[in-house]
Amino acid sequence: MTFPVLVASVLATTTVAGVLARVTQRYLSTTIAASAAILLLQHVYFHYTSDDAYISYRYARNLADGVGVVWNPGENVEGYTNFLWVAILAALHRLGADIVVSGRWLGFTLAIVAAAGTYRLTADLLEGEAGRVAGVVAALLLASSGAWALWTTAGLEAPLFATLMLSAILLHLRERPREASGPSRGWLPASGMVWGFVALARPEGVLLFAISGAFKLGDAVAHYRSAAPHGILHRSFAAIRIGGTLLAWAIGFALIFVPYFVWRFDTFGWLFPNTFYAKIGSGLDQYDRGLRYLTSFLQQYGGWLLLLVPVTLAVAAGRRGPMLYVLSLLLSWLAYVALVGGDSLLLFRFLAPILPVFFALIVASTGTLLMMICTEQPLSKRVASAAFAVVVLSAIAFTLYPTANQSDRIRGERSAVHDRGVIGRWMRDALPATTTVAAVPVGAIAYESRLVTIDMLGITDEHIAHRDLPLGEFPAGHEKYDTEYVLDRQPDIIILFDGLSSEPWTSADYDTLRHVFILAVADMIGNERTSAEYERRAVDVGEGMWFNLLVRRGATAVMAKTDLAPP
Repeated sequence: MTFPVLVASVLATTTVAGVLARVTQRYLSTTIAASAAILLLQHVYFHYTSDDAYISYRYARNLADGVGVVWNPGENVEGYTNFLWVAILAALHRLGADIVVSGRWLGFTLAIVAAAGTYRLTADLLEGEAGRVAGVVAALLLASSGAWALWTTAGLEAPLFATLMLSAILLHLRERPREASGPSRGWLPASGMVWGFVALARPEGVLLFAISGAFKLGDAVAHYRSAAPHGILHRSFAAIRIGGTLLAWAIGFALIFVPYFVWRFDTFGWLFPNTFYAKIGSGLDQYDRGLRYLTSFLQQYGGWLLLLVPVTLAVAAGRRGPMLYVLSLLLSWLAYVALVGGDSLLLFRFLAPILPVFFALIVASTGTLLMMICTEQPLSKRVASAAFAVVVLSAIAFTLYPTANQSDRIRGERSAVHDRGVIGRWMRDALPATTTVAAVPVGAIAYESRLVTIDMLGITDEHIAHRDLPLGEFPAGHEKYDTEYVLDRQPDIIILFDGLSSEPWTSADYDTLRHVFILAVADMIGNERTSAEYERRAVDVGEGMWFNLLVRRGATAVMAKTDLAPP
């Protein structure tokens, strides 16, 4: 499918969905069906599985096979940040499902659930008939977003995290008193428990839980003050009731998160996952990279429209509390992403999980302001509806546009992951199970090979991750290395070029790696021990494609399966 065909198909689907929703008044079911159709169209265009997803897949398979939540057997390193996703995939694998297929289509299913959650959140922020229309618009904008569509089926946890987060937010809004001085709605504080699952899906869920806690406390204080005029007995009962509700909310979170945290700290021994130490430091270069990452996202996805939210808060007092709460969650996430230096993967992976909130806020605030304008200056319904439809379709085309700019890179990444899979399967079938490998990157190669693998970037290696090195100049997650440490571990194979080539690499080809941005590769090539202890070899994996590798001179079993590379 070409990009123009994708755009035309998505716009046609959106138009049909809008008409059906309006005519049948079945807004939610139409939203779900249209979102599924748009995501399927996007998947035909993308059909991409991230190499990083294979890291989670390897952990999930090891867990399902009884080896433990480990990268290599016997090494307790938390090289993932999505425990709940890993656990779910492991459970599905135990039931006989293929992990890669499960990761793709479970993500797709959860993305549809997240579309329904986006519809519901937007409708809650705006309310009434206008809220339902706005909900459809927000959900279709989400499905049309290239960043969301890519990470829906790329095999990582974004759809799971977003679905749980939306569930927690919706519960939080229903648990609030109808007014600051009004009675509670009678909802049990179940959002605390759901926030616990959010934190298991990604550790940043703790941040969103803390923000929610601050708003819970603020609502409780306002509710208690409303009881002040009714006498001391009334205030006492109110304090007990409010305190009990807050305590139950916190206990719900603790029941889910605390046992998990105690287990992971006892198992891995660090406050944060290993990936945190491999990717995040402190310094102006890292913060600058994070700000550039965030700015690029806001420019490409119309982030300036968030400026409408404070305007809405100023003029529409009725929904000020809910909208301020949701805005605080979004801003805290954006600030966090900038602080940690952003990410190096395609189409804003770190921001994909927050996109449902992003679009819900923009559409709800825009809808609120449009309603106020139309109330003060009545327009023809037909003219207003036509103008609104044009704006919505233009916005959807706008959210699709960044995907076109990334098409070549997406195709390149898809090809690279394919090559890594071929390399991994060849090693699994041809080499002894005792073979050890050092590689950059390690996802698909390690998953398919099933061999002990040293991650030269430190994502799944504790020693490299905890090296104190300056960060921020190069892409996130590609800056840690320790060549001497890797060579001391004497891997049988070192893979510095993870693609296939039309002919075996020469020494001149390897010399080009001295200048790549991945310091682990450049430093390995420049180290005298590498040329002294390893030999350049190549393997014809079929169809005239060659796998290039360095083989330790004492690894005779590997030598026997490979050809000596040309000088």
